[in-house]
Amino acid sequence: MKAPKELKVTSHVGRDLLASAAVFKTEAAVVWEYVVNSLQYVERGVTPKVTVFVRQRERVIEVCDNGMGISDLNHFFTMHGENLERRAGRPGRGKFGTGKSAAFGIANVLRVETHRNGYRNIVELKRSAIDSSGGKEIPVEWLVKNEPTTRPSGTIVTIGEVLLEKINTPSIIEYIERHLSAFRHSSPEVAVNDHVCVYKEPIIDRTRLFKPTSTQSAVLGEVTLSVKVSRAPLSLSEQGIFVFAGQGNLIAIERGGLENKEFANYLFGEVDVPALDDPESPIEAYDPTRSLQLNPNHPRVAVLISLIGSKLEEVRQELVKEYREARKTETARRLSAEAQKIADILNEDFRGVKDRLHEIRSASARPGSVSANFGDSLSGGSEADSWVVGSQEPGRTSKATSSGNGRGGKGRKDPNITRHGDKSLDGTESVDPVGGLGAKKSKPRGGFGVDYRTLGKDGERSLYDPTSLMILINLDHPVLAAALKDSNVEDVTFRRLSYEIAFSEYSMALGYEMLRQDINIPADDILYEVRTTLNRVARAAASLYS
Repeated sequence: MKAPKELKVTSHVGRDLLASAAVFKTEAAVVWEYVVNSLQYVERGVTPKVTVFVRQRERVIEVCDNGMGISDLNHFFTMHGENLERRAGRPGRGKFGTGKSAAFGIANVLRVETHRNGYRNIVELKRSAIDSSGGKEIPVEWLVKNEPTTRPSGTIVTIGEVLLEKINTPSIIEYIERHLSAFRHSSPEVAVNDHVCVYKEPIIDRTRLFKPTSTQSAVLGEVTLSVKVSRAPLSLSEQGIFVFAGQGNLIAIERGGLENKEFANYLFGEVDVPALDDPESPIEAYDPTRSLQLNPNHPRVAVLISLIGSKLEEVRQELVKEYREARKTETARRLSAEAQKIADILNEDFRGVKDRLHEIRSASARPGSVSANFGDSLSGGSEADSWVVGSQEPGRTSKATSSGNGRGGKGRKDPNITRHGDKSLDGTESVDPVGGLGAKKSKPRGGFGVDYRTLGKDGERSLYDPTSLMILINLDHPVLAAALKDSNVEDVTFRRLSYEIAFSEYSMALGYEMLRQDINIPADDILYEVRTTLNRVARAAASLYS
């Protein structure tokens, strides 16, 4: 075999582009890729303004902005090209140069119209051209070239011939709103059709600021980790620490391995570590897939994850301790008993509809009573197999006695055996689930739980936490606070209001779970189910209103 004169690393451009596009699997991720470019690349002092038009019938999505426009379209269509803004020393996204391919994750056509310095240019790239390319290059069609214009600078990206059965506009709105926090310093204005997207930061109970140790600072730099505690549970996308590598350059959301722990879904925050963008390491700190995940093999990332994980756990433990202490009061015990009555009604109803909602997580098929079938509403997502003397729930405990038959010899103390017990609303003692609050149990809990929480006077009356299937009633809400006079849980006004709130939230929760199973379900069907459920549970609970 004759050896070649020289060896070169080559790439099939078409396959490379489609491989990069494949990571953009949803319309929300695709649209955000172009929106985020619009937010970043604006003239200094200009408020970013972006409008997204979703045209269902035409199978088209447009992203229009007031940015600086594209100065070099040849460079724009260079895969893995060096970002010109980063070269100029302005940190931001676009490090890997693959974002322009995003449209082909869901569509067949990408059209770019840009206005800059008095000239208008329009180019178009089609999947057919990509598929038929020889591998070295792909022809991009010029539709308009250097046409004089008086229009201000800006760009319109058109994603055409969308391949999805239906463009999920609500998911685009949700995705944009939860990521706008990375650009809150520039007060961006973003609209999707007629909806103005607004980032609403959760109501904050407290903020803890942490500095790394001297050893950690030597690796990360002088950074500050901000950990915030929300008054109410957060959605998965809101949880965790937003990691920036320079202002506006969100590269990851790190949760420190606490995803399934009690109160972890109340924690969020941010940290800016510009050193993560330092090219000195051959291992990248993050990847080009927009996965918002750090690479733990990167030396700086390993230190950062350790810092974030330890501080999140420190704050989480504080919340657990406070929650345990708060549940020791007599009012808390009475509220727990009232919440259990409501939960029993909801789970009796849920048992009747769970076959229709089989996708809802951990709907149990075990025989037994309603509470056994769906678990303890206050166990944070799992059912306790056994209980021991503690402080969380009312119950009864056994009395430890000495058998007198030990073989340890004279003078040895009796062993310190933990007293076991049973949970009972009428109990005069306190018990905890084996393993403590948030401990993992062997049996999954199904059904809905109810709990009273202090979620802030500006918070909603109630919330549904889909992670634990928990209905949370906000005691701080002015209506609840007024009804709970002198901490009288038995007051008929307070009880009736609690039922109405819990039943309404539960009815909407079932509608939410149905929508998660089928995003194409008609709105009329969802509304019908919500109304029917609310009427059904209210009738079932008639005896509680007396």
